[in-house]
Amino acid sequence: MISRRSFVSGTARAALAGSLVLAGATPSVAQEYPTKPILLIVPFAAGGAADIIGRTIADKLGQIYGQQVVVENRGGAGSNIGVGAAAKSAPDGYTLVLGSIAVAVNPWLFKSMPYDPMKDLTPLTLALETPNVVLVAPSSPIKNIRDLIAFAKEKAKSGGATYGSAGIGSSLHLAAEVFRQKANVELTHVPYRGSSPALTDLMAGRIDLMFDNASTALPQVQGGSLRAIAVTTKERIVALPDVPTIDESGVPGFELGNWWAIFGPGGMPPALAERISADLRKVLADPDVQRRFADVSGRVIASSRQELADHLAKENAKWKLIVDAAGVRGSQ
Repeated sequence: MISRRSFVSGTARAALAGSLVLAGATPSVAQEYPTKPILLIVPFAAGGAADIIGRTIADKLGQIYGQQVVVENRGGAGSNIGVGAAAKSAPDGYTLVLGSIAVAVNPWLFKSMPYDPMKDLTPLTLALETPNVVLVAPSSPIKNIRDLIAFAKEKAKSGGATYGSAGIGSSLHLAAEVFRQKANVELTHVPYRGSSPALTDLMAGRIDLMFDNASTALPQVQGGSLRAIAVTTKERIVALPDVPTIDESGVPGFELGNWWAIFGPGGMPPALAERISADLRKVLADPDVQRRFADVSGRVIASSRQELADHLAKENAKWKLIVDAAGVRGSQ
């Protein structure tokens, strides 16, 4: 577990490291890069939204560079295994990693971490955001967020409304916890080993609701086996234009989704990091890439390195408070 003290000192160390040009890190090195294939670690299993995002970026970046960008799925420990491996790699630009909201959450969730996100990673670009949706079974009496709040308050008299998640401490668990706190309702968490069994029980009516990634839930929603009653982002999403946000549904200020960013190992030469960051922004501006990300309801951001660094610091501090309030801090 990274303490608050180490978080602050890590931020200071990262700022200092960013101001120094490592020996041999001349602009010519960045101009010559790359001279061999690049590895992009996706720290989640193949087939999900992370895999789609990683492979889309890798394919287009490879076209720009004229070098193969190889995707390696290295899942486990809430992305810690894959991100930790990238953090320990040589800071030469030949190993990159697709990070997610877990980079900010995990330091407060896990008792020990294989990396410090504030000093062991070089921010390159905040690539995109993807929303979550609130789901119920089609037979549920819950039609909207106001119904859900009333339902939860009524069920509190007899054990509480139940919600499923992909596991304790998962982003979906914590999204529901944020909702519980903001809406001031009682909800009972039912953790599963992944989203699929939770969705199965939701469709069967064995749990009352669930927060899930929009990209995962869309086929079931569009097929009629699940009902989406709200999205978690600030704005409605193109794929579900008639589904309101939680904010506009009676819980003001609620805004929460997943985000995806590209990092390199800590200590990358600034000129090289800037070169890769600029090239990644070119990738994200490509119309084909943006259309592909629309399939996972992604909103492209394409930030600067500093914007990602600032975002990570804010997210790290925010999720410390959320994890503490959920009572799962240091539970793994």
